[in-house]
Amino acid sequence: MQTLPLPTIIRRSLPHTEIGWAIDCELAQAIEGHPHIDFLHRCDRTRWGREISNPANWPRIAAEMRRFIREIQGMDYDLAIDAQGLFKSAIIPFAARIRRRLGFAHLREFSSVFYTERFVSRGEYFRLDRHHLSHMVRLLRAIGCEEADCDPILPAPPAQSVARIDSLLAEFRRAAPLIAIAPFTQWESKRWPIQRWRDLVRRILDETDANLVLIGTGGDRKASSEMVSALGEPARRRLLDLTGNTSIADLYALLRRISVTIAADTAPLHVAAAAGCPQTIGLFGSTSPHRTGPLGPGGKRIISAEPNLPCQPCLQRTCRYGTTECMRRITPDRVFTALSAFEPGRAKSRAAEH
Repeated sequence: MQTLPLPTIIRRSLPHTEIGWAIDCELAQAIEGHPHIDFLHRCDRTRWGREISNPANWPRIAAEMRRFIREIQGMDYDLAIDAQGLFKSAIIPFAARIRRRLGFAHLREFSSVFYTERFVSRGEYFRLDRHHLSHMVRLLRAIGCEEADCDPILPAPPAQSVARIDSLLAEFRRAAPLIAIAPFTQWESKRWPIQRWRDLVRRILDETDANLVLIGTGGDRKASSEMVSALGEPARRRLLDLTGNTSIADLYALLRRISVTIAADTAPLHVAAAAGCPQTIGLFGSTSPHRTGPLGPGGKRIISAEPNLPCQPCLQRTCRYGTTECMRRITPDRVFTALSAFEPGRAKSRAAEH
């Protein structure tokens, strides 16, 4: 999501430019049909990583890698921009022999050695008060693009995804504002305690008329099932658990229907903001909202420990102290107060509770 403004900025500044994008196969759906991307080059990097430990797979993997690189070579690109700045992304345009290769000068994973032009020093790149988009825009300025504010543009979800989400949301017994809850994270340091999520959900159900949608990946299904079970049977009438049950395109269709999304600094938060969700509430601990805050046209509320701990933001996947205290200091009351300011569902009247 952080890189999606780039093709739009390029197209607006250089309207006759043809733009290609190299992306992992499993993520290609995120940008398929983007109005400002002309060519997609799919890389099966995740599968290669799983299979490369078996030497029997090496010849096939090597052949697939060569085909991928040759596909890019065949486009005869004039230049390449590496907005990710890692070894695995920097090696692609180098292997494809693209003559002009722009990237960051931060030396991360030795990626800088593969570029012909380097911008943004290590100190500047890791500044916590500068959004990462500004670093990427610096690369675009080097090719003649005008620096401009630009929200991400998502591909329009296909009709089948829209229809599927419509069908799923029809399970709610009555119409009401929709709140998306994304409790799960890959980084342990970003994890808000599941009991806090349960307390927040109970309060939303008790004190508003809103319906809730629970979202996450297939790997989160067990945790989400346990969470829903703990909430009890009455909650199920107003809570739809879609954990592991949505494709990327489905998520795009869903989050356009949502009034408020609540999540940590994870993909659902950024997708919701980019999809035009009217309001997002982001829970930040180990990462900096100034550096990786969500991009999009809607309202955004960031909640973190007050005051911040001396170790914040550590930018580490796991808490060095084993406590994730920065996330634990965020209370359900603070999140609910932020939610109430958005008025996603009118407060229940005393008569409506009986």
